[in-house]
Amino acid sequence: MQISKTPSAPCWADLSTTDPDAARFFYEALFGWRTRPVEGARNDGYGMFALDAEDGHLVAGSGPVSDPRRPAAWLPYFQSSGIDAVTARVRGNRGRVLAGPVPVLGQGRSAVCQDPGGAAFGLWDPLAHAGFEAVNVPSSFCWFELLTRDGPGAVDFYQSVLGWGTRGRPPGDGAPYTEWTVADEAFGGMVDMSTQEFPPGMPAQWNLYVAVDAPDATAARCEELGGQVLVAPTTTPVGRFARLADPQGAAFSVLRLTAV
Repeated sequence: MQISKTPSAPCWADLSTTDPDAARFFYEALFGWRTRPVEGARNDGYGMFALDAEDGHLVAGSGPVSDPRRPAAWLPYFQSSGIDAVTARVRGNRGRVLAGPVPVLGQGRSAVCQDPGGAAFGLWDPLAHAGFEAVNVPSSFCWFELLTRDGPGAVDFYQSVLGWGTRGRPPGDGAPYTEWTVADEAFGGMVDMSTQEFPPGMPAQWNLYVAVDAPDATAARCEELGGQVLVAPTTTPVGRFARLADPQGAAFSVLRLTAV
């Protein structure tokens, strides 16, 4: 699936960080990304990550946190043509619109929202910038997972707001798992934290996965670069993954899918 071109599917990922220069060094060293400045942007430190310097293949954006009291974090964006109607559905289904919709340099319109469980996500109504130029290949995003303590409520919310479908996956390690679908294709999943062991203070959040060939080596390199390994490399029915955090504390995961 060309997820960035599919209505309601993931189309972009933004890193908000307390130290943009240090974060860019980290991700360039970890994934081989190359930073590209945003032409015409205000001098606020925002830039984009590409898979390579010559051909581009944009995979993410990065900029400073809007409030220094906020922690560094990754935020997924979902394609939302007609963003005003979508934000109205967010409010009508017990969610919150935290910012926007606002125009962004002629590239599109964006909004930042929060579901009823407290997980933040973005909406993107594309104009010049359609979103991801590479997905599901090494060093690009490949899976989008919601961690929540209200699984049934999350299903109702995202089905009502974005029209997603769901399907259950048989538990491979004793834990049930829900997949999110658009046009009958899975692009992400949901973990109900109330049915599994998670730290009690851990808030609901979106967990973004980057495809890698060697999760163990990536986790070791993350530590070498000053990051943390939050969940050690682990094999699951769908592949081997690790949950990591960059030196500023933004969490993300890496995944090597099992060949089918």
